[in-house]
Amino acid sequence: IHKQQIGHPTEDIVAGLCEGLVRNFLNNVARGKNIQPPIVFLGGVSENVGLRKAFEEALGQKIIVPLHNTVMGALGAALLVKENPPPKTKFSGFEISDKDIRCTSFQCQGCPNHCEVIEARIEGKVVARWGDRCGKWSNLNSNNA
Repeated sequence: IHKQQIGHPTEDIVAGLCEGLVRNFLNNVARGKNIQPPIVFLGGVSENVGLRKAFEEALGQKIIVPLHNTVMGALGAALLVKENPPPKTKFSGFEISDKDIRCTSFQCQGCPNHCEVIEARIEGKVVARWGDRCGKWSNLNSNNA
């Protein structure tokens, strides 16, 4: 704000901000890393011409911003997952919201604790129980994995 108040052009102020961001990146995120060409700048920030120029000046190298730069990282991540699929998870899919999900509770009479046990069912099948102190009911959860 001070620079603006004393009459510096907006372009110079923005260039200074870009240079500061690049310095911060190189001194913190890229510290200890040997950045060598070709240098490819990806993501939404790579659309900022001022940042691209500031990186080129700081590194003394041409910065490449390819076509579709804003989604290339996502495409690369998708290709990696396709080549190396993650292990199976318990994720039921987004259509789970269309299923009948009910939670009920009961008081266990199996010991003096008389715990209130919560039971979750999806389409009538018990998928989880919790709230017991002894593990009598919650231990059944591992069978539903």
